[in-house]
Amino acid sequence: MEQFLQQFSLLITNKIFITIAIVVVLQLLSKYIVVFIKRDNDILNEQHRTWISRTKNIKAMVMAIFLLSLWWGELQTFALSIAAVAVAIVIASKELILCLSGSILRATSNAFVIGDWIKVGDNHGEVIEHNILSTLIQEVDFANNTYNYTGRTAIIPNSQFLTETVKNMNFMKRYVYHTFSIHCDTKINMFDARDYIFQRMDEYTKEFLEIGQRYNSVIEKRLGVDLPGEEPYIRITTTDLGHFKFTIILFCPTEQAVSLEQRITQDFMQFRYERLDS
Repeated sequence: MEQFLQQFSLLITNKIFITIAIVVVLQLLSKYIVVFIKRDNDILNEQHRTWISRTKNIKAMVMAIFLLSLWWGELQTFALSIAAVAVAIVIASKELILCLSGSILRATSNAFVIGDWIKVGDNHGEVIEHNILSTLIQEVDFANNTYNYTGRTAIIPNSQFLTETVKNMNFMKRYVYHTFSIHCDTKINMFDARDYIFQRMDEYTKEFLEIGQRYNSVIEKRLGVDLPGEEPYIRITTTDLGHFKFTIILFCPTEQAVSLEQRITQDFMQFRYERLDS
């Protein structure tokens, strides 16, 4: 008898047994109350449904209170363990998650495709490959306005798309607004020099001016903006030393930009020396 009481005592203090007992008792009690409410009513009215719903809600609430109070210690330990594991996973895979998020952003925003020229942070280049983690670009020299391939490649983690501005510069792949400056002293007439530069630029750009107009129009329609135009532009300013500064903007084929800059600069220097010698 004593052994039976000892086993019964262990059983009623076992949390699993108590949990099962609570669930069974509350289920049966709820079932009998619902049956009592329905009685012989085949069709339930609004009041019957209200009390049946209340009964089930109260059963669920009481069951949750009992089970939480019974297993609270274990749940705290389990929650701390889960939280620690979750934090460790997030820390370990933070960059991976950011790269995946950046890849989703790129795909959903249609920021660029393979073959586009892009700028991400300090990286400029043509996209030659992209996957869910990174984007591979062939570097293009934008810093010196030469627009030539440097021969280097750069792997950009897709996580940078979340923190850096992504600029699609694909329209510059064929035509570009090329800007450069020429400095000279004040010994020549700057307006004569400007007219001479315009004359030389008109001569150099007439062969592609019509194509440039059409391409400029296409870009405006696609981007929905009003671009400066395809006509050459010269702005005259002065430097801190009191010299003239000619800022020249050409809308020209990208592969000819550097060549045109060199030819115009050479013509200007020749014009200057001729005027000084005369």
